Amino acid sequence: MTRFIAAVDRLGTALAAIAMVFLLVLVGDMVYEVVSRRLFDAPTLWAYDIAYMVNASGFVMAAGYALRHNAHIRIDFLSTRLAQRTQDWINVVVYVLLIFPSLGALIVGCWWAFLRAWNTHEVDPASPWKPVLWPFYGALLIGFSAFFLQALAECIRHVRSIRGLGPSPLLETPHD
Repeated sequence: MTRFIAAVDRLGTALAAIAMVFLLVLVGDMVYEVVSRRLFDAPTLWAYDIAYMVNASGFVMAAGYALRHNAHIRIDFLSTRLAQRTQDWINVVVYVLLIFPSLGALIVGCWWAFLRAWNTHEVDPASPWKPVLWPFYGALLIGFSAFFLQALAECIRHVRSIRGLGPSPLLETPHD
């Protein structure tokens, strides 16, 4: 089990690195568009499409990394007053009843969107550039799948904490 958790953590770190590259692409894209539009009066057809695709892909690909590092926004002013074991139980229940079904639905939706786009060579109908959409849907599918795996790893960490086999992920400060 610890090998699985370590592998998922490494995957999350790798996808977060890709998300950082996407952030650089996003900044470069926006700088190019602004300079092109303002200085040369020559707006691009593709800048908006690149921006939304790399922004959304990077955001989703970094979600697992953020979960591992407890960087998601949490409203836990009540649960932090409870015993650590109770907090772990609450987290397990939330993962099982809310997070896993939600991420599962997103993964299935991305899978079907990816397949449809791949098979039909679907392009963005609202874009004058008309980029194909399967790479974007594929990136979302990878990101949501990795997020699901990281959620599973975190849930396992909570179960291990409940059983006294390791620290609670809420107490850990992971280092990559």
